[in-house]
Amino acid sequence: MREDADLARGIRDPRPFDHVAAVSDPGSADDPRALRPLQAELMAAAGAIVLLGSLLFLKWFGLGGAVGSFAPRAATTGSEGAWHTLTLLRWLALVAIVVALAPILVRPARRWLGLPRRMNAAITALGAVTTLLLAYRVLIDLPDPNHVVDQKAGAILGLLGALLIVVGGVESMRAQAVHSPGRSGRRGSRRARGLAAEIARINA
Repeated sequence: MREDADLARGIRDPRPFDHVAAVSDPGSADDPRALRPLQAELMAAAGAIVLLGSLLFLKWFGLGGAVGSFAPRAATTGSEGAWHTLTLLRWLALVAIVVALAPILVRPARRWLGLPRRMNAAITALGAVTTLLLAYRVLIDLPDPNHVVDQKAGAILGLLGALLIVVGGVESMRAQAVHSPGRSGRRGSRRARGLAAEIARINA
């Protein structure tokens, strides 16, 4: 009689069985540290906007000395942006920016357009390559060592924007792994099996 009462109480209140299923399957719970997909995509998009703004509107390098590639007159001092100095790297940065913005731009029509499942990996890879090359050109191999005398705030913001793209891409991959419908279905199936096993144990 007591076992029948426990079974009836379990059917009315399935929370104990959910707890048992969660314990029996440690991977059934979502990773509390993982961001939602939209949050991760917004992070990558924010990094892309920061990088784009710094490329187009901010000064990256301080100039000084005699005539050089970026100083048209002798003894000229001034500053120059990345768009005019990093003539090859700027195109890679633009590709990384467009790819990082794509998930947000097409989100309203994602159901019809669709995006490759590896888009997040592409965002991470492009962001990482762009960050490494920008860091090399800004911190190690200056565009014109004879006339570039320092780095401006735009260079630091550009590096931070590229790094934020990388972080957003990594978090997007984690969010896709944790919150994907397939994972939710498998988690529900494991929980159902745990419930069935608990009912069988009570009836035994």
